[in-house]
Amino acid sequence: MDLDAGKAVVDFGDGSMSPPIDWNMQVGDTTIWMAPTVGQQVCVVSPEGDDERAYIDASFPSSQFAPLFLGAAVAIRFRDGALIKYDPESQVLDFALPGSAIITAAAGVTLAADVAVQGDLTCTGTIKADVDVVGAGKSLKGHKHTQVQSGSAVSGPPQ
Repeated sequence: MDLDAGKAVVDFGDGSMSPPIDWNMQVGDTTIWMAPTVGQQVCVVSPEGDDERAYIDASFPSSQFAPLFLGAAVAIRFRDGALIKYDPESQVLDFALPGSAIITAAAGVTLAADVAVQGDLTCTGTIKADVDVVGAGKSLKGHKHTQVQSGSAVSGPPQ
């Protein structure tokens, strides 16, 4: 397989091999790059028997490359087990990743939703809040301190 050229050689199983041929890619305003996998069963289309115009059109499920059975959901499963799935019935977009995720957006990211974080949150910049910040039940904006004295004394803990 030549990933740089987008070509693969197909072994027809009878001792014959195709020349390096293209695989069918969705191209246009949106292009999807998805190279075939070595050992994957494929359909080769060869218009009028011309090997120079041949291309890999589709693949077939096998015991080695089983299909996903997810009902109405649409999903992409990757070699390492990562799964990106959207279920229109439950209206849930699910990213199940064995590693990490990075979002790079030069103009920023806006989340228009309540957000729950399970785990630690680290920020290398400023955290801003239009209304208030509450930590351990204490309002940053509205809490009061006990044992306040003028001068250089330190106040007591927030209430």
